[in-house]
Amino acid sequence: MTGDTGTEEPAGGGDTRRVVALFGEIAAIPHCSGNEEALGEYLMRWGEEHGCSVSKDGANNVFLEKPGSPGSEGAPPVVLQAHMDMVCVKASGEEHNFAREGIDWYEEDGSIRARGTSLGADNGIGLAMGLALLADPGLTHPRLQLIATTEEETTMHGAESLDPALIAGRTIINLDDEKEGAFTVSSAGMCEARFSVPAPRIRVAGEVSWHTVEVAGGLGGHSGIEIHTGRANALALLGGILAELMQEPGCAVASVTGGDRSNVIPGHAVAVIGLDGAARGAASRLIREEERLVRGEYRVADPDLRIRIFPASPQESVLAPDAAATVVHLLTSLPSGVLAMDPVVPGLVATSANPATCSMGTGSVHLSISARSNDDGDLTAVADRLRTMGREAGVPVEVLGVSPAWQQREASPLRELMVAAYRDLFGTEPEVRALHAGLEAAQFAGKIEDADIIATGPAIYDAHTPRESVTIVSIGRVYRLLATVLTRLAADGRKD
Repeated sequence: MTGDTGTEEPAGGGDTRRVVALFGEIAAIPHCSGNEEALGEYLMRWGEEHGCSVSKDGANNVFLEKPGSPGSEGAPPVVLQAHMDMVCVKASGEEHNFAREGIDWYEEDGSIRARGTSLGADNGIGLAMGLALLADPGLTHPRLQLIATTEEETTMHGAESLDPALIAGRTIINLDDEKEGAFTVSSAGMCEARFSVPAPRIRVAGEVSWHTVEVAGGLGGHSGIEIHTGRANALALLGGILAELMQEPGCAVASVTGGDRSNVIPGHAVAVIGLDGAARGAASRLIREEERLVRGEYRVADPDLRIRIFPASPQESVLAPDAAATVVHLLTSLPSGVLAMDPVVPGLVATSANPATCSMGTGSVHLSISARSNDDGDLTAVADRLRTMGREAGVPVEVLGVSPAWQQREASPLRELMVAAYRDLFGTEPEVRALHAGLEAAQFAGKIEDADIIATGPAIYDAHTPRESVTIVSIGRVYRLLATVLTRLAADGRKD
C-alpha cells in the first residue's frame, strides 16, 4: 500500500522526505517477525542499485556496505544497525492480513500513522534512515556498513546468530531508539517463558447459560518502555475475575484467550464461561462490582478500560475443573508489571514481567510471559522463579529467547562525539539514558570486544499498538544529527 500525505504540503525538508519515501517502500512489504524474506530481498536489490556491496547470512541478516568518501577511506568504519521485522497488531475488528498486505500509512498533524494497525516505525524508520545515509550523495562519511537483522521483536535470532567476522567495525550506531533527543547507552535483558497447561475437556450436561466475560479497552503498549505507566494487564485482570467466579458453584470455563505478542501489554482478554441458574445473578453482580473497582483504579492510567459480561454461543464442552483451576491460578500468580526499580538511576525500572498471551490449543492451554531486567542475575532469578511455578503447578514450561543486558561503557568516544554534535546543532543537551527494553546492542557488545555503541532514533509513540506514530520533524533532526556525526568521524580519519 502507498502512504497518503493528505491535501497539505508534506512536512520536512529533502532529507526527511527521502527517509519517509524509503519508509513507505519498506511499509509496503509485509514484514512481521519471522516473515522478513521479502523485505530482505528488497534490501539486497536496493543495495545493488545504489552501489553497495551486498551479502546475506544464514539467519537472513542483510549486509550493505559502501567504502568511505574520497579522502576518508582510512577512517575507522562505522556500523549502522536496524532490524527488519515489526510487531504486527491490529485494532479490534480490523481485517488486515499482515502476511499478504503492507501497512496503510498516512501523514496527519506532523506525524506518520497507520490505519487500523501498528505502523512499524519500530524499526522501519531506523532502517529507512540507514538506507538514506548510504544513498546520500552529499554526505562525507567513513566506510559504512548497514546491518539489517531478523526477528528482533521475538527471539533476536538474527543478532544472536551474527558471525562477529561479518561486523565491519567497533563503532556501532543502533537506529532502534524511540525518543528524539535521547541517546541510549544501556538496555535490559529479556526472556520469555511458555507454559503448556494440559487441558482435558468434559462434555456439558444439563441446562447451562453461556456468557462471555471480556476485559477490553486497555491501552496496552510496549511491555518494556511502557511497563511503568500503570496500564492494566487484561490477562491478569481476567484471571482475577475468573478466580472469584469459580469460587461459586456452578461456574465452568470453556476458553480463555488474550494478548497478541510477548512484548506487548495485553489490553484485551476474553473468557467463555458456563453458569447454572443459581450462579447467573452472582456473576452479574460480581462483574458490575469489578467494573466499578477497575474503572476507579485505572481512571488515569487506562481510562477506557472496561469489563463486561454478555451472552455467548452454546459450547459442547468445557475445561476439566482441575485444568481450569490451573490456568486461572497461573494467570493470577504470574508476576506482572514492575518488580523492582533501579537503586541507582531514579525512575528507571530494573526488573519487570508481562503475562502476554493466552491461547487455546488441542488438549492444552498456552500461556506466555516475558520478563526484563537490566541485571543478568536478576533476569536469571525471574526465569528460575517461572520454572518453579511451572513445576509446582505440574505444567511444562520452556524458557527461551534469553538475551543479555547491555551495560553502559564507562569511556565512550562515540557518546562524547554525539553529545557534542547534538549540542552544536540544536543548542541543548541530549539525554543520555538507560532503557528498560531489549536492544540488539547487547548482542553486538557481546560479540565485538571494545565495541563503542550508542542507540538513537526519532520520536515514536505507542509502539507495538495500532496507535503507533512517529513525528516527522524528529526524523529530520535525527537524520541531520547522524549525517553530522558521520562527517565528523570521516574528518577524524583524515586527521590520522
